Amino acid sequence: MRACILVRTEPKEYKTILKRISKLSGVSFAFPALGRTDIVAKAEVEDLKGLTELVLSIGKMSGVVATETLIGMEG
Repeated sequence: MRACILVRTEPKEYKTILKRISKLSGVSFAFPALGRTDIVAKAEVEDLKGLTELVLSIGKMSGVVATETLIGMEG
């Protein structure tokens, strides 16, 4: 299962959070972005349960304001 996780952070916290997100199991890569989202993380996990756990772990990080998850479609 593939997904993009969009992360909004507290001002000036994105670098620290980006490093933490990049090390998480299930995140194939992450990069900073300009706009409403501060970080975009590409997730590749086995199933919805794995994605849920990953997104919740990101959402609990200090300095994370909000997340939005975009789940990839088949076909």
